[in-house]
Amino acid sequence: MSFQLRPYKEEEFERACQVRGLETPDAKLRFKVRFDGAGKWIDHYMHLALDNDGELIGDVQLRHCDRTMPDGVAHIGIDIAVAAQGKGAGTKALELAWDWAKVNNFHRLEGSTEISNIAMRRAFEKAGWNFEGTQKNLFIEEGVGHDYLSFAKTI
Repeated sequence: MSFQLRPYKEEEFERACQVRGLETPDAKLRFKVRFDGAGKWIDHYMHLALDNDGELIGDVQLRHCDRTMPDGVAHIGIDIAVAAQGKGAGTKALELAWDWAKVNNFHRLEGSTEISNIAMRRAFEKAGWNFEGTQKNLFIEEGVGHDYLSFAKTI
């Protein structure tokens, strides 16, 4: 299998929305601006397609807000298509994102996953990211707090 991170292709919009779980017209419209600028910073986001043997299987989001993060630091988010989950795609996305970060003068990538997401926890560990702690009640949904585990890769 050959994985790569790359900008999206114009014809991949609906597939990218499917991978990201975007169903409503409003959600798709908000994503369209970033999709059209894939591979470039739009505001403080950059989206890259995760490709496996020519098939779009994931979306990698890099976030760097110059008002809240030092130069050389970014946060990562990853969405993997359901059919590609459990096959090493998350680990590969983390490895490729770190390679991208080093080439583009980033010295730190950080990411987190809900404490119950065992697959993503394993992906961080397999990709050699360091566990940095627990973010208590990072998200509140229907009055219930969700703890997230924080990981980072640094030079």
